[in-house]
Amino acid sequence: MQLAGSSGIFLAGRGNQSCGAAALSELPPLSPLGPAELKTLLAEGGIALDVRPGEAFAAGHVPGSVNIALSGQFASWAGALLGLDSRPVLIAESEAAMAEARMRLARIGLEDARGYLNGGVEAWEKSWIASRRTAADFGGRFEPTVAKRTHARAGRAPRAGVEDGHIEAASWWPLDNFKVAPPEIDRNVAIAVHCKGGYRSMIACSLLQRAGFENVVNVVGGFDAWQAAKLPVAAEKPVGA
Repeated sequence: MQLAGSSGIFLAGRGNQSCGAAALSELPPLSPLGPAELKTLLAEGGIALDVRPGEAFAAGHVPGSVNIALSGQFASWAGALLGLDSRPVLIAESEAAMAEARMRLARIGLEDARGYLNGGVEAWEKSWIASRRTAADFGGRFEPTVAKRTHARAGRAPRAGVEDGHIEAASWWPLDNFKVAPPEIDRNVAIAVHCKGGYRSMIACSLLQRAGFENVVNVVGGFDAWQAAKLPVAAEKPVGA
């Protein structure tokens, strides 16, 4: 992932998947939770896991929820970032999506979900809107000289991909570092986050917001879209070159 300060950028990576768990049919039914119950759980440090696509999350979501979409390496990232002992409240857009999320979580040993948000995001009384921008919007809005880029690529070489090109002056931060702490960035500046294609950066945006960063932007399409828009790219020389 990548992040950028008054202009900020963030870049994200991949994780490892474990094995194990009971069959979905053996798991007890999930308990439905209303918005008030979920709000209380979040205030007590609980986790709400939103499994909807990044675009839907960006349009509106429960404040403090974490977005890991089913479309990508869902279970790997959920296990790596939330931990196998976590008890998330699931937020999905359909019963089928809820069942899929629970099955994939159970396969890695994350079986004890606390429940689900009854009625989904539509039932949530206060929607917190997450920003999203295209690469072209980002290029016009943020100054490259003050951009910060964070490339998060869990389970791979720490800076894999960065040497192939990146947004100038952006700072790099591995996505799985969020297990320890968010990056040390001024919470009062705008932060734009990107990865290679947009999936991991949306996870990063939700984690930054959960950590108290309010002015967060996801760069739609990631670095691929940045390059396609023919925006400036900096390249790092290999050591010894």
